[in-house]
Amino acid sequence: MTKPQKVGGASVREQKAAALDEFIRQELAKKRAADAAKTARLRALRLARDAAEPPEPAKTKRDARKGETPR
Repeated sequence: MTKPQKVGGASVREQKAAALDEFIRQELAKKRAADAAKTARLRALRLARDAAEPPEPAKTKRDARKGETPR
């Protein structure tokens, strides 16, 4: 079995592992940024929708009885 070659103080295997780790970190950062942008967009749309629609008044038991016919 051969020993790993040393290049600049680290073996080639260690350099490849470090490069792969960095690539994975970058991909995760991209995914997190995309998820955050999507969440922010959806939150803004929901807030705009809620601001455009007037809130429905809460119904009470008295309001429900007003629609009943007298006995």
